[in-house]
Amino acid sequence: MANLPEALARIAEERDWVGLEALCDQHILAVEGELAGRLLFVLGQVPDEELRARPRLMISWIGAYHAANQPHVSELRSYLRHYAELGTRLMATMDIASETSIATLVAVGTAAMIGLRMHGACAEAEELGQRLTSRVAQLSPLPGVDGVPRPGWLAMQRGLTRSLMDDFPAAVALYRQAYEHATVEPTTAATALNATANLAMIFGHLGHGALARQWLDRMRDFESPSQRVRFLLTAGGTVAQGWDALDRYDEATLATCLEITGDGTKQLEVWPFAAALVLARGLYLGDPAASLAHLGALRLSHAPALVEQGIAVRVVRRAHVDLLIANGQATRALRVIKEADPQTSWLALPAARLRLLNGEYEAVRAMAARMPWHETTSRRDARQMLLLRAIAALRMGDKDEARQSVGLVSRVRSPDDVLSLASLSPVDRDDLIRLVDIPLTDEATWRLARARPVFPERVRLVELTSREHVVLTELDAGLTVAEVARKLVVSVNTVRTQVKSAYRKLEASSREDALMRAYELGVL
Repeated sequence: MANLPEALARIAEERDWVGLEALCDQHILAVEGELAGRLLFVLGQVPDEELRARPRLMISWIGAYHAANQPHVSELRSYLRHYAELGTRLMATMDIASETSIATLVAVGTAAMIGLRMHGACAEAEELGQRLTSRVAQLSPLPGVDGVPRPGWLAMQRGLTRSLMDDFPAAVALYRQAYEHATVEPTTAATALNATANLAMIFGHLGHGALARQWLDRMRDFESPSQRVRFLLTAGGTVAQGWDALDRYDEATLATCLEITGDGTKQLEVWPFAAALVLARGLYLGDPAASLAHLGALRLSHAPALVEQGIAVRVVRRAHVDLLIANGQATRALRVIKEADPQTSWLALPAARLRLLNGEYEAVRAMAARMPWHETTSRRDARQMLLLRAIAALRMGDKDEARQSVGLVSRVRSPDDVLSLASLSPVDRDDLIRLVDIPLTDEATWRLARARPVFPERVRLVELTSREHVVLTELDAGLTVAEVARKLVVSVNTVRTQVKSAYRKLEASSREDALMRAYELGVL
């Protein structure tokens, strides 16, 4: 960096556009302030025909302009938009199969990938990433072909795409590949920093605390090329630190992390991961009612195409269910689960919690037994599911099974983990602690004692049969019992029986009461 001003002066004097291209490839993320202004000045001297022939210089122009004129983190969204738009336009004129510059393929291709992701087209972004990877692999062994200026950057961007697509195994493999390639050269710290941060983010999101901390330690080994881009490169690591703090009920550290990532409404590509942390904090440490309202604002803060796909769908629906239960809206929560798919693994925990709170202990034991244990199973969910199973067994008088379940919990939690125990009611928690010695550090014991109850101690679920739901819907539309019978091609007595059953479940004595109660509970 110290020799960059001299290099820029020489390039401008000699009109060495090849050298300028190589310099930008290596240092564009590092330039800021006065140096960015100098680079922008030199880029302004490049003839139009040279710019058109060298698309990487056009991309560097955008980076230099924003670094010189909009250096603050709050302006990075504007930079990313211009960067992605240019990449999309350049990619539209590029024939990947005939392009012979690896550097151009990676620079233009990854900018176009980001543009596709910003519009919610993750599948198309990954398809483009695969084509770019194949072409780079074809060119790499050939003599005379330029090298990759930022090794691992393409794998890094494909990893982010897979993360947003909710394909964590593929994302982890790509991030690891990016990390391994980037650590070959000291000038590729940006890629290594981003890859380690996002690996920590995924493991933190899945409750693998030890693995997340390992990648956070590696992340700290790399310095950001500039303060201007540090926020984007390390946002995933900040989310991982926040999950670690939440697991320990360390409110101060968690608050510090969320001051950096924001409340989930920031236009970050990793916003679903930040939103999951924000909503979990509201559930366990904040105000569930306020968090339920914030969930609606969060949905409106991002384009529907971004909210309705991949990891975002999982985060939003899971938070919605958890917050509904915490707010005492159990039947509404059950409806959301059934509409999503009751067999979805990431809804297994709240589904089991509803059954426990409704007194269906055998159902909880069965659901816990069916819970899949694979690489994408949240260890945070697994800990809580085993505890729910222990409580169900204890309430059914099976102390041996309860002890066995708590013993399994000890294998997937650390003594400083507070969240899994804090998710239980104080009575249930005390019952388990009396039954089995659960390892806790002194600090964890102190924080657990101050944890507030998260979920109601009991709920009442109202579950109508599919036919009762249809009949109630028709009554809501204004039909009489006789009209409903004719429409459904059944007898009047059959409809009356179904109406009485629905009224009984809703604890109502009239159509008006039943419909009001149904809307109140979220049945309709």
